[in-house]
Amino acid sequence: MQSINSLPQIVSLNGYSQIESVLLVGCGGNGGHLAPHLCRFINVINQTREENDKIRLFFADGDVVEQKNLLRQHFISQDITKNKASVLAERYSAAFGMQIGVVTKDLENIGDFGFFANSARDLNRADLVIGCVDNVNSRKLINEWFTNSPNEDGFHWRSRFWIDAGNEERTGQVICAYSPSSRATNGSEQINVFGELTQTEGEFSLPSVIEVYPELLSDEGVFNSELSCAERAEAAPQNMQTNVTAATLIMNYAQKLILCEPLNSHGVEFSIDNRFSTKLNTLDNLSKVSEDRRRHWEK
Repeated sequence: MQSINSLPQIVSLNGYSQIESVLLVGCGGNGGHLAPHLCRFINVINQTREENDKIRLFFADGDVVEQKNLLRQHFISQDITKNKASVLAERYSAAFGMQIGVVTKDLENIGDFGFFANSARDLNRADLVIGCVDNVNSRKLINEWFTNSPNEDGFHWRSRFWIDAGNEERTGQVICAYSPSSRATNGSEQINVFGELTQTEGEFSLPSVIEVYPELLSDEGVFNSELSCAERAEAAPQNMQTNVTAATLIMNYAQKLILCEPLNSHGVEFSIDNRFSTKLNTLDNLSKVSEDRRRHWEK
């Protein structure tokens, strides 16, 4: 059996698909712990870049801060009744002297991603969505954005990255997905799964959380806006350390993508009882990528 260290690196993004915009969807447990580290990192990176090359950052969440959130989320009593995305954006834009776009509603249809596409300055760049959502329908919606073909619904989606985090009280997973701009679907069937070629020969992608855990598509779910406060409190009991661990793993992937550094995995399953399992594309899947494309990521 080969060790992780002996496996080839999955993908190096050096020279193409540089991330221009980052959207954090969900500013509660995982998202709230991620926000300060993500802001600090992007601010440092932007200090080294010209104005037209800086990364744009957006926060989206339709929830308001409640008393119960103070136990494990990055909020204080003065934040109660205020929108979560607005609170975090105001706090960290002031702390780091940076602009953060805010969407104070739950994203509930593909058109809600229009601002993301319309803000694009370069169609050769890439967008990154970080999903810290706690309901199935929101994850399905991000998947719809991730798998949409170019020009569908009036938007030209560029290459897309999607880091998804999900967790229960003591366990969770973080999956990092990549979709080139030429990615396509055939009805409800995914053309590209676990390293298989897309319709454009040689294009490489990484599987999404929906592809890794297809049962998520069959689960019933509702948007946060459709849940009562009591239902939300009962829906996802979590240990704060689980949120912190998920946020740390998300940040690890986000930093790699933003710096265009090689990845050695596309996902991690974890437990706060000191158990971690790394998900890898197999050597067989990697061999399906064309040699011309492979030189960008294989060493």
